[in-house]
Amino acid sequence: AIELAPDAPDAYLNRGAAYEAIGRWQAAIADYNTLLKLTPDDVAAYNNRGNAKGGSGDWEAALADYRQAIAIAPNFALARVNAGLAKYQLGQAKEALRTFRNLVRKYRDFADARAALTAVLWVNGQQGEAESNWVSVIGLDSRYRDINWVKTVRRWPPAMVKALEQFLNLSAGSV
Repeated sequence: AIELAPDAPDAYLNRGAAYEAIGRWQAAIADYNTLLKLTPDDVAAYNNRGNAKGGSGDWEAALADYRQAIAIAPNFALARVNAGLAKYQLGQAKEALRTFRNLVRKYRDFADARAALTAVLWVNGQQGEAESNWVSVIGLDSRYRDINWVKTVRRWPPAMVKALEQFLNLSAGSV
């Protein structure tokens, strides 16, 4: 598709996503950079480039891309949850918690935000609130029970994976 229409942005977005799926972060970033040259306000390109930068371990740069996506499209919930995940990875736990709470307040059925909120609440010692949020998560998307899925498919940052893993290991009998 890129050979036939090198100025068509969708092909770069799709190929970038394919590169991400196999962990070829730099190739994905290159495609998203090309896409952003073609369409500078493409929120999906900023969000996905943030994902690729996070995948390569550059969480500061990932957060900057998520923030750019949010600046262009303030209601882009996926970029907002990704920004919260990056903040948590960067040690900005209070800001991440605020992000997840705000997302859950606005989008009650957003499983990713609820799962992240659950993990942060658990680590903060707010077990009751964590467990009540978890009930909603499982009702919305049971894949969050599978830490390997969270780690390899959803690709949460390591600190968030660890927080959710702590919840899953310590609350398995209670929820």
